[in-house]
Amino acid sequence: MAWAYATIGKPHAALFEAMGDQIVASNLLKEFRPQALSNTVWANATVDVPHAKLFEEKVANLIVQSKSLARFNSQDLSNIVWAYAAAQFPHPKMFRAMGDQVVAFKHLNEFKPQNLSNTVWAYATAGTPHPRLLEKVANHIVSLDSLDRFKPQELSNTLWAYATADMHHPQLFEKVANHIAESDSLDRSDPQALSNIVWAYATAGINHPRLFEKVANHIAESDGLGRFNSQNLSNTVWAYATANVRHPKLFEKVANHIAGLDNLDRFNPQNLSNLVWAYATARVHHPELFQRVAEAAIQRKTEFSKSQAVANLLWSYSTMGITDKQLCLAFVPTAANLIDSCNNQDLANIAWSYAVADVDAAPLFNVHFINKCVEKEDGFEIEHYTQLHQWHLWQANEISPPGPGLPIDLQERCYNVFVSEEPRVSKFQGDVVAQLSSIGLDPKEEVLLDSGYRIDALVEMNGKQVCIEVDGPHHFIGESRSPLARTILKRRQVPLIDGIELVPVPYWKWDEVGKDEVKKQEYLRNILSVKSNNA
Repeated sequence: MAWAYATIGKPHAALFEAMGDQIVASNLLKEFRPQALSNTVWANATVDVPHAKLFEEKVANLIVQSKSLARFNSQDLSNIVWAYAAAQFPHPKMFRAMGDQVVAFKHLNEFKPQNLSNTVWAYATAGTPHPRLLEKVANHIVSLDSLDRFKPQELSNTLWAYATADMHHPQLFEKVANHIAESDSLDRSDPQALSNIVWAYATAGINHPRLFEKVANHIAESDGLGRFNSQNLSNTVWAYATANVRHPKLFEKVANHIAGLDNLDRFNPQNLSNLVWAYATARVHHPELFQRVAEAAIQRKTEFSKSQAVANLLWSYSTMGITDKQLCLAFVPTAANLIDSCNNQDLANIAWSYAVADVDAAPLFNVHFINKCVEKEDGFEIEHYTQLHQWHLWQANEISPPGPGLPIDLQERCYNVFVSEEPRVSKFQGDVVAQLSSIGLDPKEEVLLDSGYRIDALVEMNGKQVCIEVDGPHHFIGESRSPLARTILKRRQVPLIDGIELVPVPYWKWDEVGKDEVKKQEYLRNILSVKSNNA
């Protein structure tokens, strides 16, 4: 009866409750065959009215205490673990017993694609790892001649399960990716399946260019993204950014869609943070998207409960050179409340973001923050020490009155890391330096300043030192002319801290001059106010 109601999609809470009570109060379960057990819990989970005692006490205990599970066929096993995962009743002992039974099978030929998919999905969803089970299922799928019997959702759920369970199986991912890439169309795949597929590959750290290209082209060329929910959209661009796969048309389409929505109420804090993180990581310039996300984040700042979401949100705006002071100010209390849960990367990203935006945040950057940095000092990576050095420069030299800086030992450690990067001289830089020499200046290359910044070229004019910074394409956001955060900080901090004027030479200005050396020299004279007779 329960199976019938669930199959036709007719939940009847009172009926399911009464049946559950009757089964729990009696010894009826001992008379249930495996299929009856399976159908009962499957029905309860499907109509979303699970009976707690039935799940937690009766069925699970009966299975665990059973001397043999050989009577359970593939459908029974799959339905039971799926039901427990879907109903959010993980029962480790039962999952282990069922998993052991699957592993004991000589082969998995009896398992249909849906059985395989639902089984691994259940173990990943319930958070009850069973490596031997996952290994056996993956090996079976890899051994199949074809994956044509798998529906898109089944493939998607399978990949999602292995990525979520952190189960490394490159052959499985390769086989599924090749199948998807070689299929005629992705039209049968719904937005969640498409999103989960690329999310799984990015999470597992497995890049498959043809797969990513095919999925991106399919989404970019579709009529619209109305069927994609907030999670689908954020997970998709997150996956491409994480996998370091460029696809401007995909990012443009997603950004335009989100920017055109009436509101972003359906995007939770993690969605908002992941979205801008993806665009910042991929260096995709889209001011309208960042503006809409900032407005939504400010309105819902109290809903941000994870330090990583806050840190990534702030980092994204600063990385893209978007100094949104209103956003930074709005998140000071939220960030301060989450400091204790910050990891090393969160601490460094938050500090650096406020330094880039130049927003004083005394309630955030206090003794407690400093103590957290000291407490985690040995866990910072090279990039984090660099960020903290720039933050310390800002606190000590740009805030009035100066904010609490890092202790001397940590200051020195950050400084030493900051100055340790080996300079790389580009062809563009060499050309600029050569032309500086041609107009009578004596440029010194890669000069280390007191602040720790290294300058491309330093010249002296009329008794005054001037820094020339050769800004190539990697100093700007994507193909735009908007400077990246590191470019903004250097341009701001060198004059303020080292007291030396900094003159940038952007690559597009140099390109406009062309190959004519006379014009290059004239350009440099103009920006440096050098008279021709000085040459």
